[in-house]
Amino acid sequence: MAIMRWDPFGEMLRMQRDMDRIFSRMGTAEGRGESASAVAWMPKIDVKTKGDDIVVRAELPGIDPDGVDIEVTDGVLTIKGERKAEEEREDEGWLIRESSYGVFERSMVLPEGVNAEDIKADYNDGILEVQVPKALEAAKPKSTKIAIGEGKTK
Repeated sequence: MAIMRWDPFGEMLRMQRDMDRIFSRMGTAEGRGESASAVAWMPKIDVKTKGDDIVVRAELPGIDPDGVDIEVTDGVLTIKGERKAEEEREDEGWLIRESSYGVFERSMVLPEGVNAEDIKADYNDGILEVQVPKALEAAKPKSTKIAIGEGKTK
């Protein structure tokens, strides 16, 4: 067993990078120029298979589907948009406010070989459903048999 020297500063830097990565995924209100009382949110997603297709379902209640962008860039499917807060009027005030608002972005890597132009999306009752056709078929390993001795010159 080898003895390794402990590097406390390296350990602290690793921990700081991990924490930065965690907080960057959560988002922060200050980073978007919003008030500090705004709470960052991320829509929940479910990913399931349907035959050879992958179906991504995102909960987007109260969001106009025209304000949602779905794109594929370099094999990464990205869903982004914004849930806007209801404006407070002078004659009303909040007693309890648990809803979260703000800009969101969710991304997932697609299997290599997926044709982005075949992807379809539907929005119904606050649920966005993105269907990625033949994604599992594209992910299956492909092999080609090579015969020994074929193509040799004598």
